[in-house]
Amino acid sequence: MTSEEREIIREFLDALALEEEHVRRDVATDHLGIAFRTALNELDWYVWNYAQQQEPSEDQEEQYYLISLGVARLIRLMLEIHSNFRFPAFTIRRQSGPFRRVLRVVTHLGFIQHGRRVVDMAFAGICQATRATAGRFEFILPAGIVNHGAVEEDISSHFVRETARVRHEYMQKPEGRNLQTVVDNLHHETVFVFREHFIGYGADPLLDRHYFQIAWSDLRNAKGFDSFNELREFGGIIYLKYTLAAAVVISLCLKHEAFCCALVKKHPEIRMEDILTISADRAGFIESIREGLDHFGRDFLHYTPTTTEQAEQIFDTITVTRRNADLLDGAFPALPCIIEFGHSGIVKCLAGRYRQMEFLLKSLRRLYPRECDAYQQLREASFQTAVEGLLGSSFPDLEMRRNIKLRREGRELTDIDLTIIDRAQGHLLLVQLKFQDIASADFRVEASRMGRFRDESVRWLDTVAKWLNTTDEQTLRSTFRIPRGMRINRVRKLVLGRHHAWSLRSVRLDDDTVFASWHQLINAVMLMKQQQGDFRTLNGLHTILRTYIVNTPDRYHRDEGTVEYVLDSMKFAVVQADPTEFSVPVARVDES
Repeated sequence: MTSEEREIIREFLDALALEEEHVRRDVATDHLGIAFRTALNELDWYVWNYAQQQEPSEDQEEQYYLISLGVARLIRLMLEIHSNFRFPAFTIRRQSGPFRRVLRVVTHLGFIQHGRRVVDMAFAGICQATRATAGRFEFILPAGIVNHGAVEEDISSHFVRETARVRHEYMQKPEGRNLQTVVDNLHHETVFVFREHFIGYGADPLLDRHYFQIAWSDLRNAKGFDSFNELREFGGIIYLKYTLAAAVVISLCLKHEAFCCALVKKHPEIRMEDILTISADRAGFIESIREGLDHFGRDFLHYTPTTTEQAEQIFDTITVTRRNADLLDGAFPALPCIIEFGHSGIVKCLAGRYRQMEFLLKSLRRLYPRECDAYQQLREASFQTAVEGLLGSSFPDLEMRRNIKLRREGRELTDIDLTIIDRAQGHLLLVQLKFQDIASADFRVEASRMGRFRDESVRWLDTVAKWLNTTDEQTLRSTFRIPRGMRINRVRKLVLGRHHAWSLRSVRLDDDTVFASWHQLINAVMLMKQQQGDFRTLNGLHTILRTYIVNTPDRYHRDEGTVEYVLDSMKFAVVQADPTEFSVPVARVDES
């Protein structure tokens, strides 16, 4: 990046900060927290409608993105400005005047936050910052942007669909249909209209367990869930309790949404947009977390009863409060399910369930950085065990070796995290494991992290290749403890990332090298079982990984054309370079 570009970006960020200062002054006078509450209502209402779409349009995706950005930033500002609100909590109906005013503020902040994300793209090398003659800031994207992560996204989406399919198929069976009938009847019988326009419903243990099981299943499949062993302690509390608490609050969101649907069906005069987002007493909610943990936790081997003090600590970790509002800094922060409104009140944000796991991990790192760093060093052994379990149960006649050191003249060059020996075929698979954190929504962080992944992997591959090329067979056999009488026919290499490995697509690899994410490896093994039955070899696995991951053609992000964002005293545009002339749609703050 040139010094001229850096100066343009500095001026751009200063202009965005000035725009945000105007918003800050406006919301500073809102001592009731009406904008805070209305914004969360609008987010839940939009996300609920968005979820009803089979295939959301590009416009709907854009609106979802901007509303999510704007609401998170508004909550951050108001928590910072107001030490408390005049009332601990309140519930309001959706009214045209207030919600339109708040939507304008949310859209304004969404544009500002999007501008900051575009700056991250510039620092990540994705676009170039310029200044047009009319004073408009412009960020130029290349004509085509390769989507290196497309194949990984396909696999992740596949597993999400498979989970939904299995759940749907169960609910179509007699026992599933019977369960759904009972659940529907309980919804209908226990839901009621509260104070003419709102919602109330009774408790039922069957519903509690039903929605907890769904939430726990969803959470277990969320990225980052397995970041730590369930017995690792953070602030004296095991990781299992934090994840169980996250599942409890997600289950409350799922249950509440189902009751909302039941009430609107039972009483059509009630509007969904008036009942999706609700408030609750803070102390009572913390106690409900403690009770939920003790109720559901008894099904888990290592669970022990939760004290009131522990419940308070867990609440402060899984919830946005004024004490940890800096977690909402950054260009695209994760909002969780529970947001502290005042000293004695909270708001349940149904939209937060989609990023609750992401928020939890970020919160743990903020509160307990030393523990996170220490436990990360222990994750490789767990990853080794998982890979051994997958391959050992899927392929015959394998032997495994961990942490083999490669040496030259007594000097250690590198190590092999896992060596897989196929005795029948005479193949060696040398595996480098990378258990990285989940990808951040921050372009700069992701670019840095994946760049480091690529560079470290290339160094490892080069070192291993040179060692193999200059090592005689006797040394190779003794280093890897090859079984006597086994002939070595082929040595291959695999770089395996826990979440992502796509940055190696930009590297020219030899024919004996492949890379994959953990989900891609699982999917490849499942594909082999479907296609080949019981005859499976490491050579076949290599071929599948090579064909469907390494050699798959590049795919590109969809063309964005040019979009201009107009704020009060500045404007900027994201321009995709293309010889074709684009018409320029203009996005303005006053649009609802």
